[in-house]
Amino acid sequence: MNPRLRLCLRVRGRWRPCLVFVYYVLAVALVEQLLIVTLHRQLPLADNFSVATPDRNNTALVVDVHKEIVPQTTTTTTTTTTTTTTVLPTSSTTFSVIPPVARTVTKTVVRLSLSPWKVPEDLFYRRRVQPVNRYRYRVLLEPKRLCPPNTTMVILIHSHHPHSDRRRAIRSTWGQAVRTESWPNERRNRSCAGLRLAFVFGQHRDPGLNDLIYEELYHYDDIIQGDFVDSYQNMTLKSLLGLKIVDERCPGVSYLLKTDDDMIVNLPYLLQLLTNKRLQRSIMGPVNVRARVHRAGKWKLTHEEFPFSIFPPYESGSAYVITGDLIHELYVTAEYVPHIFVDDVYITGILGRVVGVNHVLHRGFAFWHGKPPSVCDIVMNRVVAGTKMTPSMLRATWTQLHNPPCSVSIPVTAYRSFVVP
Repeated sequence: MNPRLRLCLRVRGRWRPCLVFVYYVLAVALVEQLLIVTLHRQLPLADNFSVATPDRNNTALVVDVHKEIVPQTTTTTTTTTTTTTTVLPTSSTTFSVIPPVARTVTKTVVRLSLSPWKVPEDLFYRRRVQPVNRYRYRVLLEPKRLCPPNTTMVILIHSHHPHSDRRRAIRSTWGQAVRTESWPNERRNRSCAGLRLAFVFGQHRDPGLNDLIYEELYHYDDIIQGDFVDSYQNMTLKSLLGLKIVDERCPGVSYLLKTDDDMIVNLPYLLQLLTNKRLQRSIMGPVNVRARVHRAGKWKLTHEEFPFSIFPPYESGSAYVITGDLIHELYVTAEYVPHIFVDDVYITGILGRVVGVNHVLHRGFAFWHGKPPSVCDIVMNRVVAGTKMTPSMLRATWTQLHNPPCSVSIPVTAYRSFVVP
């Protein structure tokens, strides 16, 4: 055989395996890249929580609850210069903010997918870093002189536009005692001094009913109205309107009593209680402890609205008293804590836990499931606030109070009250 042909065959025999190996390596690399890209696109991102791993500079854990806006650094895998605001929880459920500092850090953000009802309590019951629901509603109607000098307590009665008969009954009975400063069959002079009363509303969809309460304001000067829709779902907005008005128009007032238009309040007895107790940073009323959350029916709350099965201690909205040193703090804090529509739970329970109030339980405050009080219940100071009072029952009770069938009253100290932890 020709020597040159033999050399050519020998050379080709050596390069053929090399070419096959090169093609194999290139094919493996291409498949590997395709797999990496596909898996990267399928990685899930959590909606509720973003957790940043601490670096060696002790950068704090950043947690976002209810999609709140929390300052944090952008995800990166290289060393960059960032400005980090560190937010540290304290034992009082408020937050201390360390001023921003410039530093060079390497940070990796890890996304965790957690159910909204798995939120830790110490993260839920806190004031958020940024406002989550500013109170942007205007005051449409208000009394000319809600709080004259020497006002001790403001009484705010939540009413509904069609309930004009209830308002007339209150004005002619225990509401009359607010104007006259006296109580039937009461030996003390001016036993109801220092009180002011107003009915609180939103806007009704019927313009005629809005005109009705405007006329009541003209005649009685006891109407407060905000520019939100007056509905069951807006009860919290109505309570916040009351806090706003008293905070801005009644600086230095000692107490705020919130109640409803089917109630009777034993005013001289309540004032005696408050005088003897000298409460501070407290809410006194019908305290509910370990009440279960409703997931169906009239008071239904979803897990997204309230993630726990038990409410914090709170006062039923039939009637409760807030001390004056809490009014501004509750109103301002509400902008930083997500709302729920159940107003008594939100105002006295959720906000109460965030700001750290004392819940004072005293016998005689009506729960929502209570029954109407008798005349003797009021005369003997067994009742501070009674519920389910129709206009006719209220007028009949008021008439009997001028000449009651029972005359022995129980001293204020006879019933023991205590603070709910």
